[in-house]
Amino acid sequence: MSAPTDILIVGFGAVGSVYGWVLSQNANVRVTAIARSSYDDMKDGIRIESEKFGLIEDWKPFRLVQNADEANDRPYRYIICATKCLPDLLPVASILAPFLESQHGQSVDVEDGPTVVLIQNGIGIEHPLATAYPQVPIISVVAWIGANLKSGGRVTHGSLEKLVMGLYTGEGGQTPISPEFVEGKPFLRHDFADPHGYRRPDGEERLQEGHRRVKAFADLINNGGGHAVVADEIQAERYSKNIWNAAISSLCTMSRCTVSDVISQRCLPLTLPVIRRTMLEVVYVARAWGYQEDVLPLSRVDDAIKLTIQTYQQRQEKSNGALETPNLSPLATQPNASGPLGYGFPTEAQTSDDAPESTLEFKPSMLLDIEAGRPCELEPIIGSLLDRARARGVPTPRLDMAYAALKIHQEHAIERYASSPQYQAHIDHWLSRPPAIAGLGAAGRQAWEKAVARAKRLPEKEKGSVGMAHGKDKIPGKPVQPELMVSMQ
Repeated sequence: MSAPTDILIVGFGAVGSVYGWVLSQNANVRVTAIARSSYDDMKDGIRIESEKFGLIEDWKPFRLVQNADEANDRPYRYIICATKCLPDLLPVASILAPFLESQHGQSVDVEDGPTVVLIQNGIGIEHPLATAYPQVPIISVVAWIGANLKSGGRVTHGSLEKLVMGLYTGEGGQTPISPEFVEGKPFLRHDFADPHGYRRPDGEERLQEGHRRVKAFADLINNGGGHAVVADEIQAERYSKNIWNAAISSLCTMSRCTVSDVISQRCLPLTLPVIRRTMLEVVYVARAWGYQEDVLPLSRVDDAIKLTIQTYQQRQEKSNGALETPNLSPLATQPNASGPLGYGFPTEAQTSDDAPESTLEFKPSMLLDIEAGRPCELEPIIGSLLDRARARGVPTPRLDMAYAALKIHQEHAIERYASSPQYQAHIDHWLSRPPAIAGLGAAGRQAWEKAVARAKRLPEKEKGSVGMAHGKDKIPGKPVQPELMVSMQ
């Protein structure tokens, strides 16, 4: 019998619980999950109510622990990060550092050592981790799933469940990049294109091993009853999902309205042009980074709009008093359908009273976070797009407006959460490390300095991504001069 495959899940919420159960259906897999705030609810078993998998009662992973120290007692083949992506509060590199720098994660053997699996929203989420730990392959995953964690260790899940995954090899498509030599060593000027060095002469073996690990992980998901698809160009898939998040999630959040409100028949003549043009801005940024029609068709924009209207628009009353319900596209509800699947839409099952959110009252997670006073995924969903737009000179006026409006709340929420005991404990541990975390470079030093500023409660001015846009601000424009500020008072 072969040695067991140990898998660690960091971020054991609804998505982590569903895929922890899926992975545990493989006979030789042992799942260790870190459940911090939900540990007491989950320690006696988790109840998963799923349209796809059925009712699963009192399921427990192989081990359920409360913190990283308890989990960090063995090597893991895969380290899954399913936390909310909040680089402006808790960078992923700092969350996973204990496992990647322990004695169990230090292997230099090409066929050994851990693989990080990122199941998170947004664009550019992989790069800071890749530059911090270039020896660790990263499987980037786009999740099409509607699941909610409720009190009492209860997880609800509809029928939609699909993971699109691929090996993270950098950004910028296949744009040719010439290596240069510094002190006799080759390096790439544009490290966003190849942070792992896969395109260097010595990188081919590691590249092939990375692809092998992606296929092996996909097989574990599929063998456990899930639906995993391996994509040749995973960044294009990330842009595809971000089309909906950056446009409709942001508009719902700024207006504090449900999706149904935003695309109601009364409002649609006003909102539709803004939604479509915002989505096109996302595509234009993707085009500037090398993702063309063959991997990111322009039709994804209209597909997203049509599916949104079909799924969310309020039912209208016919002349005979009956309710007319817009037809739900099968693409939005069937996990194995081809075409533009998902975009985060609720399934038909979610219209029932027991659903996590009814269709007509559905709110994007960004809006739910802001309503609860929590930090939202503003940076990975919109901020990262602006960094990439500035780096390539792409105008994004609508995304600029959304970012500026939502950043006001984000700063207040970040400030509150930065004062919490949990954050302080984490950051105190992180601050005891060298400033350039594991070679993270400019991006890591910036994150480290921001953490220092928050820990000391010092005022701080937000700047754009130093590593990407060469110091340019996320939102372009001439700054207001001090003398003008005086004259306006």
